[in-house]
Amino acid sequence: MSFDGAGLNGLDYDVCEYDGSRLMFRGPKIDVDKPYVAFLGATETFGKFVAQPFPTVLTKHLPAQSLNLGMINAGVDAYLGDPAIVDLAKKADLRVVQVLSALNQSNHFFKVHPRRNDRFIGASEALVRMYPEVDFTEFHFTKAMLVALHDCSERRFKILCFELQQIWLKRMSQLLKYIGSPTVLVWFAGAEPPKNGLRDPKDPMLVDAKMIEKIRGEASAYVLCVPDETALAQDNEELLRIMASPVAASQIMGPKAHLQAAQTLQEICTDLMRK
Repeated sequence: MSFDGAGLNGLDYDVCEYDGSRLMFRGPKIDVDKPYVAFLGATETFGKFVAQPFPTVLTKHLPAQSLNLGMINAGVDAYLGDPAIVDLAKKADLRVVQVLSALNQSNHFFKVHPRRNDRFIGASEALVRMYPEVDFTEFHFTKAMLVALHDCSERRFKILCFELQQIWLKRMSQLLKYIGSPTVLVWFAGAEPPKNGLRDPKDPMLVDAKMIEKIRGEASAYVLCVPDETALAQDNEELLRIMASPVAASQIMGPKAHLQAAQTLQEICTDLMRK
């Protein structure tokens, strides 16, 4: 089996939507009356800056179309709040679900936009009382707010993050149950899941190995997709040609990383589709 890499320039994401949903997805739009594999996830599944994201590469070697339901910076709330998309995932011949960040979700302390989950809508009275020195009207994105709150007080920050982690466990489990099986849960990132998501808050943020262990039983299989150092370095070099920030470039999975993810997923996806 051979896979071909893809470049970064001149991309047309061909965004589209599906009946009953207000969410926008990467195209081309498929005929959902024909067999398809549904891919749910965040920026990596969408394939930002990548001409051939792993869902596209992978389904070239599977007997079905690729329904890419990935969304940039998506949280689990966007999926749970959209019955039409959950229904599309249920009807798929196979589902591949990326481990999502625990950062972008509404909770006891703050609300996020129901579709753009990285958008901070407002703080609850409980969070305002916890951080009386903070002006929450200054924040528009959850990540910027969480960084600022961490800098104010690590002790209070841990209370907030524990809330986010517990809600993530509940909602990710709900999503996996709702969409049914067979389903592959996939970790696609530049490093393996950390032992402690608070001490090592890399993407997907606030999620650690212990949390994944608690939900992986809801899926038919769990696959770890961590590109090797050579692929990450080559992707980073290519991404820096179109991105001004080295930090931002290091957080994007490039075409070689996507190629390796597709290769890693192919065997288990093929086996599940045969059953």
